[in-house]
Amino acid sequence: KKGAGKEAEPVVQEEIPEPDGLQEPPPPPPESTSRVLQDLGWEVFQMPTTYRTYFYSKRRREARVQAPYFEVLGLQESDFVTITKEDIWKAFFARRVAYKRTDPEGSISEDLKDEGDRVDWNLIMEAFRTLTDQQTRAEYESHNLLPHAQTQLVGLRVTHEMRMREEQALAKEREAAAAAAALAEAAEQGGA
Repeated sequence: KKGAGKEAEPVVQEEIPEPDGLQEPPPPPPESTSRVLQDLGWEVFQMPTTYRTYFYSKRRREARVQAPYFEVLGLQESDFVTITKEDIWKAFFARRVAYKRTDPEGSISEDLKDEGDRVDWNLIMEAFRTLTDQQTRAEYESHNLLPHAQTQLVGLRVTHEMRMREEQALAKEREAAAAAAALAEAAEQGGA
């Protein structure tokens, strides 16, 4: 008989440590200051518990986990299936000419025309690297653009919109409480 005569080992339960208070949220991601994303109508947010970055477009009523890389390069995202690597290179070069200084001889230097465009340039480089690598482009399209991804991202959009409505309601409550406190203070000073 197997296992006969062996004593069962006692089960040791590990204690789950209590957190040392709530963690402070990290600073907003650098993309939140991107003029390119703002011009395209995208905003950058962080999930409330995990602080993972996500992108939301109110105009398109769409949420996604990565920036709209095709649009960042100036390409039509609706044509993502037919966009070639050559199209991506051309769009990247046009962005490079727009953001980088040119030497007197006409060659493009590595220096930005405006150092304030550093966040945008980094986003453009991220988009270029993602879309020119076959595997990372496939992952990007799979997580953001394909029909099954669009269906899954509806949950993120709904959660975002619900959170925005809750924040608006809280702001209205705070305004009402502040107005009531100011009215009570004015009544108290007027009666004294």
